[in-house]
Amino acid sequence: MRAFGFIFLFWLCAGPAFAQEAEAPIPAPLTGQTADWDVCNETSFVLRFASAFIRSDRMQTVGWTTVQPGACVAVETPVSSPRFLYAESLPVHRGGIREWKGSVELCASEEDFISDSTDNCALSNFETRDYFAVKPTERTTAFIEASDYGVNAEVAGVQRILQDAGYNITRVDGLTGRRTLRTIAEAKADLSLDKNATTQSLIDALIPVAQKAREDVGLDICNDSSARIFSAIAMEQDGNWTSRGWWPVEIGQCVKPYDKTLTGTQAHVFALQEAENEDGTAAPDKRLRSETVVPAQFCIAESRFSALGRENCQDKGYAVADFRPVPTELDGQILRVTDADFTIADGDGLRR
Repeated sequence: MRAFGFIFLFWLCAGPAFAQEAEAPIPAPLTGQTADWDVCNETSFVLRFASAFIRSDRMQTVGWTTVQPGACVAVETPVSSPRFLYAESLPVHRGGIREWKGSVELCASEEDFISDSTDNCALSNFETRDYFAVKPTERTTAFIEASDYGVNAEVAGVQRILQDAGYNITRVDGLTGRRTLRTIAEAKADLSLDKNATTQSLIDALIPVAQKAREDVGLDICNDSSARIFSAIAMEQDGNWTSRGWWPVEIGQCVKPYDKTLTGTQAHVFALQEAENEDGTAAPDKRLRSETVVPAQFCIAESRFSALGRENCQDKGYAVADFRPVPTELDGQILRVTDADFTIADGDGLRR
C-alpha cells in the first residue's frame, strides 16, 4: 500500500517537537506469530510516524519513529493484527507540518508515547491523531506525496532539507544535477563532514541547521497582552493576495503563521483579543489597531479561513477587517502585541 497524499498545516507552537531527550516508554510484548512490516518514506520530508496494532491482547498506539526520505523502518507486528498508521513531517521544514492521516481517531502525544485504545485520550493527558488503516497482510507501506519521487526520494529529501537550511536549491525534483552535487559538497564542508559521508548523515546534520534557519525568517506573533488572541495574516505572492486565519496565541506564547522570508510579501497582520464583561461573561472580541490612516482591508471569516484576493469580500461570503502592515525589509519579524494594541470592535468581528 502507498499512503498517498498529504495535508498542509501551519505549525502553531514556538518550539520544536522532533528531538526528545526523555526516556522512551517500553511497549507491551507482542503475542502470537510476528513478522516485519516495512514502513517506508518515499517523500522529500523527514517524517515521524506512530503505529497501532495488537499488543498483549489489546490495541496499543506507539510513537514516534523517525524515518528519512528514501529509507524504511522494520516494525515487528503480529501477523493477523489490524494495523493503523499516522505520520507527520518534522517541523524543521518550511511551510508547516504535513500529515499523512485517515479517519480513525486514536491517542498520540507530542513526545514519545504509548497508549492503549481503551484510554480516554484527554483524561490520560494524550492528544489525538487521525490514523489510517493498513491491511494486516501488507508487508510494505510507503508514504508518498504528489510528486511521487519513488526511488529518487533520498535525493529529493536532501534537496528539501538543504533548501530549508538556507542553501541555494531552487527545485526539489529528486534529480542529482550539478547544482545539487555542488550544494551537497558545500554543506558537507560547512558541517565538517567527510566528503564521503552518506546522505543520511548529511540530513541528520542539516536538521538543526534548518530548524535555526526557520526561527530566523518569517513572522512570529507574540501575545504579551492579558488575554488569549486569535491572529490572521495577509500576503502578496506572485501578484496574488491571500488572507488566512485563525492562529490562537495563548498569553505569553508566540506562533509562527508564516515561516518563509518576508521580503517582497507586503505582509499584513490582524488579531482579535478575547474580552469579558465586568460580571465575567463573554464580551465581543477586541480588534488589533491598524495604525495607518488608510487601513489595508482584507477578507476574514468566522471560522478558519483562507481567502484568495482582497476585493468583494462580502460578495464571496467573507467579512472585511483592517489589517496592520508588517515591515518586510528583513527576512523575519517578531510582532509583540499588548493590551494597548487592541480596541473595542466597531461591528461584527466574526471569530466567535
